[in-house]
Parts: sequence; C-alpha cells; structure tokens
Amino acid sequence: MMKNNYLLLPVAACLCAGFVSTASAQYLEDVEFRQEGANAVLNIKLVTPVQYSRSVAARASDVVQVFYSVLPTRNPIANISSERRLVGAESIPSVIISDEDADNTAQLKSSRKLVIRFASPIKFRVRAGRNNSSIEVVLDGLGSSVKAATAAATTLRARLAKAPESAPVAADRAGALAPAEVEASAAALLGTAQSAFDGGNYAVAIESLNQLLNLPTNASSRRAQELIGLSRLNMGDSARAASEFDLFLKLYPVGSDSDRVRQLAAAAPTIAKSPTQDKKVVEAHASTSGSVSMFYYGGKSDIRTQEFKDSVLGGLPILVSDSTLSADDQKQLQTNVDLNWRYRDVDKEMRFVFRDAFAADYIRDRSRNRLSALYFDYRSLLNGTSIRLGRQSPNGGGVLYRFDGIQAGYVFKPKWKVNAVIGVPSDTLLDTRRTFYGMSVDAEALTKELSGSTFLIQQMIDGEVDRRGIGADLRYFKDGISASAQLDYDTIINGLNIASVQGTWQVTEATVINAMADRRTTPILSLGNVLFFQNPALSVPAQRIKDLLGTASIETLREQVKGLTPYQMQMHIGGTTSLTKNWQVGADLGVASVEEIKPVADLLPNGQASTGNLWNAGVQLIGSNLYSLRDTHVFNLSLLGGPTYHGTLLSYNNLSSLGEKWQLEPSLKYYTQSSNEGSSNNVWTAGARAAYRVRQTVSLETELTYEHANANSAPTMIGPGATTTSSRMNYYLGFRYDF
Repeated sequence: MMKNNYLLLPVAACLCAGFVSTASAQYLEDVEFRQEGANAVLNIKLVTPVQYSRSVAARASDVVQVFYSVLPTRNPIANISSERRLVGAESIPSVIISDEDADNTAQLKSSRKLVIRFASPIKFRVRAGRNNSSIEVVLDGLGSSVKAATAAATTLRARLAKAPESAPVAADRAGALAPAEVEASAAALLGTAQSAFDGGNYAVAIESLNQLLNLPTNASSRRAQELIGLSRLNMGDSARAASEFDLFLKLYPVGSDSDRVRQLAAAAPTIAKSPTQDKKVVEAHASTSGSVSMFYYGGKSDIRTQEFKDSVLGGLPILVSDSTLSADDQKQLQTNVDLNWRYRDVDKEMRFVFRDAFAADYIRDRSRNRLSALYFDYRSLLNGTSIRLGRQSPNGGGVLYRFDGIQAGYVFKPKWKVNAVIGVPSDTLLDTRRTFYGMSVDAEALTKELSGSTFLIQQMIDGEVDRRGIGADLRYFKDGISASAQLDYDTIINGLNIASVQGTWQVTEATVINAMADRRTTPILSLGNVLFFQNPALSVPAQRIKDLLGTASIETLREQVKGLTPYQMQMHIGGTTSLTKNWQVGADLGVASVEEIKPVADLLPNGQASTGNLWNAGVQLIGSNLYSLRDTHVFNLSLLGGPTYHGTLLSYNNLSSLGEKWQLEPSLKYYTQSSNEGSSNNVWTAGARAAYRVRQTVSLETELTYEHANANSAPTMIGPGATTTSSRMNYYLGFRYDF
C-alpha cells in the first residue's frame, strides 16, 4: 500500500499545475538514446521548433558545439542555460549536454548552441531530428550498446540507493576524481574485493564492489559486475545474484566471461526465471536526476553625448544621481529547479518532471515565479497505452503552446498510434476563458524512409471557436538526408497558419548542407487576436470576446483577424566543409520578411507596410585544435541589409577546455550599420564566459560582456546630426548542481 501511494505522489503534484499563471521554459526538454540499425542515436528534444545550423567538433572527438536557431513561437521561453546527462555503457560513453546562448550573425536573440561532451573519444555526426523540435547525434556502429546504456542509466542510481552508507562517500569522491584517479581507485577497490572473496568474506567483498561500481565506468567495472554476482550467489542470495548476472549480460553480452556468467545463470537452479521475479528483481528500476542553479545578473550603462564630452564640463565625473548619464540596467537573482523521476519495469514506464524558475528583480522591487513543466507521464509496455497529465510543452498534434491538461495515446498496431489531447493554454489572455481538444494519428513507417502524423484540433474562447486547425507532419530519412515538413491550416478562419520544410544533407563525411523555408502567421490565427486590435471608439477596451460581439458579428471579427494577422517568411541555406585537418569553412544566406497588413476600417485605416526583405549573408572560418585537443575557433563575417539600412558584422568566438575542470569562451564582435537617412551606429563588444567544474556534479559559471557604441543621428537642415557615445557592461555569475 505504501508503495502504491508513493507512485501516486507525482500525479497529485501535477494537479496543482493550473494554479501558477505565469509560464516560461528552458529550451532543453529531454535527451535519450535509441537504436537505429547498427548505429546509436542521441536524441536531444527541445521545447520549441528549431533549425539546425552547423556543428564544430574538437580533434579529441569528445567535444562538439551544435548551433541552432529558434523559429518564431508564441511561447515565452526563458533565455537561461540548462544541462542534461546520460550514463553510458559498453561502447557508448557517458555524455553531458549543455544548452547556451550563441552569437547570431543577424544580431537576433534566436541563436543558441548545444555543447556536447563525451566521456571518451567517439565517432559521431550531427543532423536535424525526426521533427522540427529535435537535434540528433548519430554514434556510428554502436547500436548494440543502446540497451546496455539504458539499463546502466537506471541501475547506477538504483545502486546508489541500495549501497552501504560508505557508498555515497565514494560516489561524492568520484565526482572530484580525474580519469586516471578513477582507474587507480577502482583497481584498489577491486583488489580489496578479490582478496575478501578469496577468503570467503563475501559481505566485505560486496561493500568494496558497490563502491567501485558507483565510480564512472572504468577498466575494473566489468570484472566487478561479475564478482558481485558471484559474491551474492555464494552468500545464498539467489535473487540478487540473478539481478547482478542479468545486468552483466546486458552490459557485456560478448566475451569469455559473458559465456561463463551465462552458464552460471543457466546451471544454478536457485536463480529463478519466473515472470514475477523478473518484474520485481531484474527489470524494476527507479532513478532521480535534475539540477538546481542560482545566477545573479547585473549590468550598468554609461551614455554621454559627444557635445557634452567636448564641452567645458566634459571632464566632470559621472554622478550616480544624474539619471540621464548613468543608470543601472539589471539586478536580478534567478533560481532554477529541474527535477526528473523515472520508474521502469517489465509492465510500465513512468516519469515525473518538474521545472521552475524564480526571479527576484531588485530594481523594480518585484519577483515572479515561472513554472514551465509539472507533469506525470505513464506508458504501458504491455498494451500500448500512454498518458501525460499536468503542465507540459507542445508535443505535436497541432498544439502550438504550453498548456495544462492531458495527452493520451494508444498503439493500435505496430508503428501506428492514435492520440487525444485536452487542455487549457497556460498563458492567460486578458479575462478570456480558453480550452482546446484534439486528435492525431502517428505513423512511424509509412515507408522505410518516410514517417509522419496528421491532426485535427479545436480551441474555444468564451464559448466561440477560437481556432480549428488541421494539418500534418512528414519526416524523411535516407542515407545522409534528413528532412521534415509541417502544415497547419485553420478551417474556421480559412487561412494557412504554418507551412515549413527543413532538412540536412550529409554530402560526405566532411561536407554538410542545411536548408529551411518557413512561412507562418505572426501570431497564429485565432479569434483572440482581435483583442489586441480594438476599435479606438470603444470607451472601455474589451477584455473578452463577448464584449466585442455587441458591436460586430462573429464573422466580422474573424475577417478582422485574417486581415490584421501578417505572415512572416524565412528562408535559409548554409553549409560547412573541411579544408584541412584543422580548418573548416562555412557559408550561409538568409532572407526574412513580414508581409503588409491591409487597411481595416476603424481598426487600422492606413494598414501597415511590409518590412521588405531583410537579408544576411555570412561566411565562417572554423578552426579546431590549434593549440590543444579541445579548442575551437569561429571567425565570422556577415553582411546584413534591408530596404532602409545595411550593416557589417565581424566576430570571433573561442571555446577552450583547460584540463578537466576549466572551460573558457572569449569572444569579440564589431558591428557597423548605416541607414538611408544618413544615421549610423558602430558597436564594439567583448565578452568572456568561464565555467569551472568543482566536481563532476557542481560547476561555477560566470560571464562578463562590455559594449562600446558610437551613434550618429541623421543630419538636419540646421547642421550635422548629434553623436552619442554609450558603454554598457553586463555580467552574471552563479552555480549549478546536477544530480
């Protein structure tokens, strides 16, 4: 009874999700291994649609930076770093995935990067994921190790919970050990265990072996896993011996010792193979992982016109009380909590996820809490059913924003699944009441290369249809080509919401090309949009749709939505290729625009002009391992322009690892822009980010950015424009604890 109550705790916690009104999210959702033929695939799931751009790997083949751009989204997403970890096994090394900001060639805040660190060198390649919200890393030839890696991820944490009290001490110490120290410590523990085993002291042997197996995977792990099974068998603990032998065969299925363990398991009649024992002893695993971080963000700017600096007062010190010359920009403390709990046995797999951010703003003297995820996920391994309850990010099926609700699915035939969803958008819209419900069908193998899904969804607002969408997603994988397409059409407003296609082509091992074409409404077509474009003749702005129905029909309001919601277009093509062992060259070309809004009587009588084509063309020179095994360098030149301006961006970014503890990322950027009217702007930016890993689970991070700008306004009839000089310094510092 107590066990059942414990498993229901995550469900009860999820029922509280609807009471938190303000939502935000990290970009990184989840990571997992899966097998794809002979290869293993590291699937990195993100909470929003993205476009994969390029990857930059170190010569050591254990560090890679993966750059991606965030596509337009209605969801507010916190611009904070996050991290996930996976335990390796057999030929798959352990991996740490960090999501961070990245400089964007078009001066936008939509460019990010994943820094992926493997525990040992490995052959891999990066590609776009199976849908537009994921990126994948293919580990060549390691498909047979996926099951072992999955088992190791859960068993390692399960062992931590069951080990003697001395085991946590060993685990803590392991976090601070370098690889050479791990090997030395493991060899010593194995020697102690072997001596105790030979002397018949099996309890002492098991204690030492538990400490050894809590360490990162090492040269002694294989023998230790066999020996702990033998120790338990000699103690008469057949059930636990069966569990240890079963784990050994999952981790190490091939070898003379594997044959020996297999024979032992088959010959020992006390090692039962009944389904009941398999469920309780061999297959049941529970694990908890996550992180807690705290960062302080600060910044200060200094702005003085050139006229002031040239005057007789120019030498005076800047007074803090002089708000026109100096001002504090931010003083904020942000705390983030990320918790993941998993449970798996032969019947089911369960997961509980909690992510929350609390920000205290010391300038505005206010604070806010942002709950981005609070859900319980259940998946049956017997009958193909699944359910997810709570606050969650969209996961296809036409859902376009974070919501509080339920998703359920049923696998009605191999690789075919039907899904249903019902929920409430987690972000409020004035005083309106919104709900939605929908259905979708997933097909994982329409052909050998093609998979996809189709959906129907309806959203209500104050009793009226807010949005009725139909659409489909298609995914294509063959050899070095991976592509995905998305279509979303609103049948009640009769307008196209999204038409998007993107793909990656691995031409050769050294050359990769990626492309994207995306056209979508901004924001998504829905009846609620009219609340942002109200008739100025109204004495009191409407807070609900029914407040507008007194002056206009529902058909008129829908036509206004269609007329007032513009389309945003993006097209991009880019690629990289190797020049030499240490140098790559990359290039990209992009075009974006927002279409015009036609005049709408009373609301927008003059309409709104199109932005025209905003373009950027860039070239990158990418160096790696110029002075170490783990340094990468990106030199970038970008030309940007539009109907009213043109600009040039020069930038340099470096990532260097100093030993196992330090990671440094210095950067330098120069941007100059001029307009058709004669104004100009020149900006120098220097930055440095540093991370120090105190131990395997604790890291300190800081970043400092200094910006200096000169702005010249357009000349007037009475003389040249004014010149303004500004300087700005921003920084953050803090820590993250991963468990």
